[in-house]
Amino acid sequence: MDPRSSSANIVPIRSGRGIQEAQVREAADALLQEGLRPTIERVRQKIGSGSPNTVSPMLERWFATLGRRLGGDGRHSAQSSSSGEAHQLPLAIVQAAQQFWTVAQREADQVQIQQTEATRRALELERTDLAHRETELQQRHASFEQARVALDEALTSSRQAVTAMEAQMQAQQLESARLLSASEAEVRRLRKALDEALASKEALREKSAMELQAQQRAASEAEDRHLSHERRLLSDIDRERMAARQVTAELDKAQKKHATHAEDARNALSSVQMALQDAKTAHRDAAAASSLREQAMQVELAALRERAAGAEQRATDLASQIERLETQSEREIASLQASHALANTSLQRLGAQLGGIEKAPRGRKKVER
Repeated sequence: MDPRSSSANIVPIRSGRGIQEAQVREAADALLQEGLRPTIERVRQKIGSGSPNTVSPMLERWFATLGRRLGGDGRHSAQSSSSGEAHQLPLAIVQAAQQFWTVAQREADQVQIQQTEATRRALELERTDLAHRETELQQRHASFEQARVALDEALTSSRQAVTAMEAQMQAQQLESARLLSASEAEVRRLRKALDEALASKEALREKSAMELQAQQRAASEAEDRHLSHERRLLSDIDRERMAARQVTAELDKAQKKHATHAEDARNALSSVQMALQDAKTAHRDAAAASSLREQAMQVELAALRERAAGAEQRATDLASQIERLETQSEREIASLQASHALANTSLQRLGAQLGGIEKAPRGRKKVER
């Protein structure tokens, strides 16, 4: 930078921290007279306050005017903005200032070179980091694409599974309807068989009752005949009392005949009772068999109803599961799309930052020239 391009009259700039540029110039001149190179830290120590960010630009402006002051008429103003008085610098101070100026320029050039190199390395590191990040973004984009393809395949397989489940559910519903129709037909058949068994039981009961009445009538008639015969025998005994010996033989015969008839009557009555007992046993067996068949039929009907309810519940569960899978797939697809859009935005932003970084060094080189 040409020091002559700066303004000859520098107006003191008061910083926001209370440090004036005149104080910085005075401190730098004092350090120069003491044989010390003015630095930011020495100037701050000389003044007793001020931040490096405030002192640095003021000290650079002091260095910018130092060459003109040393190469011109040898005059400088210690407080050009306040008092306007000037004095002549001693030759030793001027020579020392010229040496310090040469060293300062050399160190400033070295610092500028170091800063440029550091900036270049930082830009290289940042460019490498951007390349890594771009590679990672591309990998993430590829992973997102693979995940999307996998989700599409999973969604397709889920829809196929849903279709298969719906077909299976329809087949199960048809099978349940068929089984229910068959069970209803079986129930009707069993009810008809039960009605027939009940009718047969009623007919058997009526027949048994009729047979019992007939047996009872036969027994009554036999008893009546026995009583009539006994009365007749008693009459004969009374009439034939005089002929006891003859009547005794006949009486023995009559008694034997009477015992035979009584035995026959008792046997007939026992046979009727046994037949009645058999009829009752058959009736109980038929009723028990009918009850067992009816219970089995009710159990089978309940099982069929449970199977039908289970099939409907499984169909409902499958429909709910299918709906959850579709909702989850839609959420995952939306999340992947949002991530993809965010990755594209990040890539564009990084590309813009990289373009700005690549343009920045060229602009800085122009300023340095």
